Amino acid sequence: MRALGHVALFVRDLEATRGFYRDTLGLAETGTGKDGRIVFFSAGVHHHDVACELARAPGPGPQEKGVPGLYHIAFDVGTSLAELAATRRRLEARGLMPFGETPASFCVRDPDGHEIELYVTPGA
Repeated sequence: MRALGHVALFVRDLEATRGFYRDTLGLAETGTGKDGRIVFFSAGVHHHDVACELARAPGPGPQEKGVPGLYHIAFDVGTSLAELAATRRRLEARGLMPFGETPASFCVRDPDGHEIELYVTPGA
């Protein structure tokens, strides 16, 4: 194996998902599939890093931490703590509440409750 190709999620609302991944996080929307049931987002290198498909059945939503399943998706947002702080301010201004903070990271939740970690690698 050489690298992770992408993460695919089932979501309840594609417009809310677009609002989060494209407008809030700043990923580029790179296309759609399955007659508009899937939307693709890129962090800049691959055609898509995240694929979000409209769920075909109701589900329980996010599970408690520690239950088998997706824990979180992490995005590198820069190389300085100043970049991390700017990202935090931008997300808080959009009404998101950071949690799970470390000196170089914090988390927010997408519209379906998936945990999204945003981090920096100082000096990288």
